Amino acid sequence: MRPTLNGMAQQFDVSLKSLFRHSRGVMSRILFGGPVAEWLNIEQPDVRNLRADILVRGLDGKLRHVELQTRNDPEIGLRELDYYVGFQRLLKEHVEQIVLYAGREPLSMTPAFESPSTHHKFRILDVRQMDGEDLLESDDWGDNALALLTKADRERVIQVVEARLRRLDGEEQQEAARTFVLISGILGIEEEIGRRLKTDMIDIMENKVLGPAIRQGIEQGRREGIEKGIEKGVEKGMRQALKVLVKSRFGSLPRWASARIDKSSQQEIKDLIAGASAAPTLEDLFR
Repeated sequence: MRPTLNGMAQQFDVSLKSLFRHSRGVMSRILFGGPVAEWLNIEQPDVRNLRADILVRGLDGKLRHVELQTRNDPEIGLRELDYYVGFQRLLKEHVEQIVLYAGREPLSMTPAFESPSTHHKFRILDVRQMDGEDLLESDDWGDNALALLTKADRERVIQVVEARLRRLDGEEQQEAARTFVLISGILGIEEEIGRRLKTDMIDIMENKVLGPAIRQGIEQGRREGIEKGIEKGVEKGMRQALKVLVKSRFGSLPRWASARIDKSSQQEIKDLIAGASAAPTLEDLFR
Protein backbone atom coordinates (compact mmCIF):
# COMPACT_ATOMS: atom_id res chain seq x y z
CA MET A 1 0.00 0.00 0.00
CA ARG A 2 1.39 3.41 -1.02
CA PRO A 3 1.73 5.82 1.93
CA THR A 4 -0.71 8.73 1.98
CA LEU A 5 0.59 12.20 1.16
CA ASN A 6 0.28 13.17 4.84
CA GLY A 7 2.11 10.00 5.88
CA MET A 8 4.82 10.66 3.30
CA ALA A 9 5.10 14.24 4.53
CA GLN A 10 5.69 13.00 8.08
CA GLN A 11 8.36 10.57 6.84
CA PHE A 12 9.88 13.40 4.80
CA ASP A 13 10.05 15.63 7.88
CA VAL A 14 11.71 12.93 9.95
CA SER A 15 14.18 12.06 7.21
CA LEU A 16 15.15 15.67 6.53
CA LYS A 17 15.68 16.37 10.22
CA SER A 18 18.03 13.39 10.35
CA LEU A 19 19.64 14.41 7.05
CA PHE A 20 20.39 17.95 8.22
CA ARG A 21 21.95 16.66 11.44
CA HIS A 22 24.47 14.77 9.31
CA SER A 23 24.76 17.35 6.55
CA ARG A 24 27.41 20.05 6.39
CA GLY A 25 26.80 21.00 2.79
CA VAL A 26 25.28 23.64 0.55
CA MET A 27 21.70 23.39 1.79
CA SER A 28 22.79 23.59 5.42
CA ARG A 29 24.66 26.81 4.66
CA ILE A 30 21.58 28.22 2.93
CA LEU A 31 19.24 27.31 5.78
CA PHE A 32 21.47 27.73 8.82
CA GLY A 33 24.00 30.28 7.67
CA GLY A 34 26.93 27.92 8.22
CA PRO A 35 27.95 25.27 10.77
CA VAL A 36 25.48 24.55 13.57
CA ALA A 37 26.71 25.09 17.11
CA GLU A 38 23.61 23.73 18.85
CA TRP A 39 20.37 21.92 17.93
CA LEU A 40 17.54 23.14 20.13
CA ASN A 41 14.51 20.98 20.91
CA ILE A 42 11.87 23.50 21.93
CA GLU A 43 8.27 22.53 22.68
CA GLN A 44 6.25 25.63 23.34
CA PRO A 45 3.94 25.52 26.40
CA ASP A 46 0.65 26.04 24.62
CA VAL A 47 -2.57 24.08 24.25
CA ARG A 48 -1.70 23.71 20.54
CA ASN A 49 1.58 22.03 21.54
CA LEU A 50 3.67 23.84 18.93
CA ARG A 51 6.89 22.03 18.08
CA ALA A 52 9.24 23.58 15.56
CA ASP A 53 10.59 21.27 12.87
CA ILE A 54 14.17 22.55 13.20
CA LEU A 55 15.61 25.18 15.52
CA VAL A 56 19.38 25.69 15.63
CA ARG A 57 21.95 28.15 16.86
CA GLY A 58 24.75 28.81 14.39
CA LEU A 59 28.36 29.44 15.19
CA ASP A 60 27.57 33.10 14.54
CA GLY A 61 25.27 32.99 17.58
CA LYS A 62 22.07 33.51 15.60
CA LEU A 63 18.95 31.38 16.06
CA ARG A 64 17.35 29.94 12.92
CA HIS A 65 14.02 28.16 12.61
CA VAL A 66 13.22 25.98 9.58
CA GLU A 67 9.77 24.56 8.84
CA LEU A 68 9.50 21.74 6.28
CA GLN A 69 6.49 21.90 3.96
CA THR A 70 5.32 19.44 1.31
CA ARG A 71 1.99 21.18 0.70
CA ASN A 72 0.77 24.74 0.43
CA ASP A 73 -0.59 25.73 3.83
CA PRO A 74 -2.87 28.79 3.62
CA GLU A 75 -2.21 29.47 7.31
CA ILE A 76 1.58 29.26 7.12
CA GLY A 77 1.94 32.98 7.90
CA LEU A 78 -0.08 32.67 11.11
CA ARG A 79 1.83 29.54 12.08
CA GLU A 80 5.17 31.26 11.62
CA LEU A 81 3.94 34.19 13.70
CA ASP A 82 2.81 31.75 16.43
CA TYR A 83 6.27 30.17 16.44
CA TYR A 84 8.00 33.53 16.54
CA VAL A 85 5.96 34.82 19.48
CA GLY A 86 6.59 31.58 21.32
CA PHE A 87 10.33 31.82 20.72
CA GLN A 88 10.30 35.38 22.04
CA ARG A 89 8.55 34.27 25.23
CA LEU A 90 10.93 31.39 25.82
CA LEU A 91 14.25 32.61 24.45
CA LYS A 92 13.94 36.41 24.42
CA GLU A 93 15.86 36.48 21.13
CA HIS A 94 15.19 37.21 17.47
CA VAL A 95 14.85 34.05 15.40
CA GLU A 96 15.34 34.00 11.62
CA GLN A 97 12.63 31.91 9.97
CA ILE A 98 12.69 29.92 6.72
CA VAL A 99 10.01 27.68 5.24
CA LEU A 100 11.57 24.97 3.05
CA TYR A 101 8.98 24.01 0.44
CA ALA A 102 9.34 20.77 -1.53
CA GLY A 103 5.78 19.97 -2.60
CA ARG A 104 4.48 18.58 -5.88
CA GLU A 105 2.23 21.59 -6.50
CA PRO A 106 3.58 25.03 -7.50
CA LEU A 107 4.31 27.28 -4.54
CA SER A 108 1.36 29.49 -3.65
CA MET A 109 2.22 30.50 -0.07
CA THR A 110 3.28 34.07 0.70
CA PRO A 111 6.19 34.81 3.06
CA ALA A 112 4.32 37.05 5.49
CA PHE A 113 1.41 37.38 7.87
CA GLU A 114 -0.42 40.66 7.62
CA SER A 115 -3.33 42.24 9.47
CA PRO A 116 -4.28 45.86 10.07
CA SER A 117 -1.89 45.96 13.03
CA THR A 118 0.68 43.25 12.30
CA HIS A 119 3.25 42.55 9.62
CA HIS A 120 5.42 39.47 10.18
CA LYS A 121 7.89 38.39 7.48
CA PHE A 122 9.86 35.20 6.89
CA ARG A 123 11.60 33.51 3.95
CA ILE A 124 10.26 30.73 1.76
CA LEU A 125 12.80 28.61 -0.11
CA ASP A 126 11.18 26.73 -3.00
CA VAL A 127 13.42 23.75 -3.67
CA ARG A 128 11.56 23.13 -6.94
CA GLN A 129 12.97 26.37 -8.37
CA MET A 130 16.62 25.66 -7.53
CA ASP A 131 18.78 24.52 -10.45
CA GLY A 132 20.40 21.87 -8.24
CA GLU A 133 23.91 22.11 -9.69
CA ASP A 134 25.51 23.24 -6.42
CA LEU A 135 23.79 20.36 -4.63
CA LEU A 136 25.00 17.80 -7.18
CA GLU A 137 28.57 19.06 -7.05
CA SER A 138 28.63 18.99 -3.24
CA ASP A 139 30.57 16.31 -1.37
CA ASP A 140 27.62 15.96 1.03
CA TRP A 141 25.20 13.08 0.31
CA GLY A 142 22.32 15.06 1.78
CA ASP A 143 22.82 17.78 -0.82
CA ASN A 144 22.98 15.17 -3.59
CA ALA A 145 19.71 13.57 -2.46
CA LEU A 146 17.89 16.90 -2.20
CA ALA A 147 18.87 17.72 -5.79
CA LEU A 148 16.14 15.27 -6.86
CA LEU A 149 13.55 17.89 -5.86
CA THR A 150 15.15 20.67 -7.94
CA LYS A 151 15.20 21.45 -11.67
CA ALA A 152 18.24 19.21 -12.14
CA ASP A 153 17.99 16.35 -14.62
CA ARG A 154 16.46 13.42 -12.74
CA GLU A 155 18.60 10.73 -14.36
CA ARG A 156 21.78 12.62 -13.57
CA VAL A 157 20.71 13.06 -9.94
CA ILE A 158 20.04 9.33 -9.57
CA GLN A 159 23.45 8.47 -11.04
CA VAL A 160 25.23 10.93 -8.72
CA VAL A 161 23.39 9.61 -5.67
CA GLU A 162 24.06 5.97 -6.57
CA ALA A 163 27.77 6.73 -6.98
CA ARG A 164 27.76 8.49 -3.60
CA LEU A 165 25.94 5.58 -1.91
CA ARG A 166 28.54 3.11 -3.16
CA ARG A 167 31.23 5.09 -1.33
CA LEU A 168 29.37 5.02 1.99
CA ASP A 169 29.53 2.23 4.53
CA GLY A 170 27.28 0.52 7.04
CA GLU A 171 24.56 2.49 8.76
CA GLU A 172 25.38 5.70 6.90
CA GLN A 173 24.81 3.96 3.56
CA GLN A 174 21.50 2.52 4.76
CA GLU A 175 20.37 5.88 6.16
CA ALA A 176 21.30 7.70 2.95
CA ALA A 177 19.51 5.15 0.74
CA ARG A 178 16.40 5.21 2.93
CA THR A 179 16.36 9.01 2.94
CA PHE A 180 16.71 9.16 -0.85
CA VAL A 181 13.75 6.81 -1.32
CA LEU A 182 11.61 8.86 1.08
CA ILE A 183 12.54 12.12 -0.64
CA SER A 184 11.57 10.58 -3.97
CA GLY A 185 8.14 9.88 -2.47
CA ILE A 186 7.44 13.60 -2.50
CA LEU A 187 7.49 13.32 -6.31
CA GLY A 188 5.55 10.06 -6.30
CA ILE A 189 8.46 8.03 -7.72
CA GLU A 190 9.52 6.11 -4.63
CA GLU A 191 8.77 2.73 -6.24
CA GLU A 192 10.90 3.60 -9.27
CA ILE A 193 13.80 4.78 -7.08
CA GLY A 194 13.51 1.71 -4.87
CA ARG A 195 13.78 -0.54 -7.91
CA ARG A 196 16.76 1.43 -9.23
CA LEU A 197 18.65 1.10 -5.98
CA LYS A 198 17.84 -2.60 -5.88
CA THR A 199 18.88 -3.42 -9.43
CA ASP A 200 21.60 -0.85 -10.19
CA MET A 201 23.40 -0.49 -6.88
CA ILE A 202 22.65 -3.14 -4.29
CA ASP A 203 24.19 -6.52 -5.03
CA ILE A 204 23.11 -8.61 -2.05
CA MET A 205 26.12 -10.88 -2.27
CA GLU A 206 28.47 -7.90 -1.96
CA ASN A 207 26.53 -6.08 0.75
CA LYS A 208 28.76 -5.70 3.83
CA VAL A 209 25.87 -6.47 6.20
CA LEU A 210 24.02 -9.23 4.34
CA GLY A 211 26.80 -10.80 2.30
CA PRO A 212 28.62 -12.67 5.10
CA ALA A 213 25.44 -14.26 6.42
CA ILE A 214 24.34 -15.38 2.96
CA ARG A 215 27.78 -16.71 2.08
CA GLN A 216 27.84 -18.62 5.38
CA GLY A 217 24.57 -20.28 4.39
CA ILE A 218 25.95 -21.20 0.99
CA GLU A 219 29.07 -22.67 2.56
CA GLN A 220 26.97 -24.72 4.94
CA GLY A 221 25.02 -26.08 2.00
CA ARG A 222 28.22 -26.96 0.17
CA ARG A 223 29.47 -28.88 3.20
CA GLU A 224 26.29 -30.96 3.07
CA GLY A 225 27.53 -32.02 -0.35
CA ILE A 226 24.30 -31.94 -2.34
CA GLU A 227 22.58 -29.36 -4.49
CA LYS A 228 19.53 -29.34 -2.26
CA GLY A 229 21.74 -28.59 0.70
CA ILE A 230 23.22 -25.60 -1.13
CA GLU A 231 19.77 -24.22 -1.81
CA LYS A 232 18.74 -24.70 1.81
CA GLY A 233 21.97 -23.09 2.93
CA VAL A 234 21.29 -20.08 0.74
CA GLU A 235 17.78 -19.72 2.11
CA LYS A 236 18.95 -20.15 5.70
CA GLY A 237 21.61 -17.50 5.25
CA MET A 238 19.14 -15.12 3.66
CA ARG A 239 16.60 -15.64 6.44
CA GLN A 240 19.24 -14.96 9.05
CA ALA A 241 20.47 -11.91 7.14
CA LEU A 242 16.92 -10.53 6.97
CA LYS A 243 16.45 -11.01 10.72
CA VAL A 244 19.72 -9.18 11.39
CA LEU A 245 18.65 -6.36 9.06
CA VAL A 246 15.22 -6.03 10.71
CA LYS A 247 16.80 -5.84 14.17
CA SER A 248 19.28 -3.16 13.06
CA ARG A 249 16.54 -1.20 11.27
CA PHE A 250 13.67 -1.42 13.78
CA GLY A 251 15.41 -2.39 17.04
CA SER A 252 13.59 -5.67 17.71
CA LEU A 253 12.23 -8.79 16.01
CA PRO A 254 8.77 -9.75 17.33
CA ARG A 255 7.76 -13.41 17.26
CA TRP A 256 5.19 -12.80 14.54
CA ALA A 257 7.82 -11.21 12.31
CA SER A 258 10.30 -14.05 12.92
CA ALA A 259 7.59 -16.60 12.10
CA ARG A 260 6.71 -14.67 8.94
CA ILE A 261 10.34 -14.73 7.81
CA ASP A 262 10.64 -18.47 8.51
CA LYS A 263 7.61 -19.16 6.31
CA SER A 264 8.63 -16.87 3.45
CA SER A 265 9.86 -18.14 0.10
CA GLN A 266 13.29 -17.23 -1.19
CA GLN A 267 11.78 -14.62 -3.52
CA GLU A 268 9.72 -13.13 -0.69
CA ILE A 269 12.86 -12.90 1.44
CA LYS A 270 14.66 -11.09 -1.38
CA ASP A 271 11.77 -8.65 -1.67
CA LEU A 272 11.76 -8.04 2.10
CA ILE A 273 15.51 -7.40 2.12
CA ALA A 274 15.16 -4.95 -0.75
CA GLY A 275 12.26 -3.14 0.93
CA ALA A 276 13.65 -2.97 4.47
CA SER A 277 15.59 0.27 3.96
CA ALA A 278 12.53 2.20 2.74
CA ALA A 279 9.81 0.81 5.03
CA PRO A 280 8.84 3.40 7.68
CA THR A 281 7.65 0.73 10.16
CA LEU A 282 8.02 -3.00 10.70
CA GLU A 283 4.32 -3.47 9.96
CA ASP A 284 4.69 -1.66 6.62
CA LEU A 285 7.59 -3.93 5.66
CA PHE A 286 5.48 -7.08 6.07
CA ARG A 287 2.28 -5.59 4.67
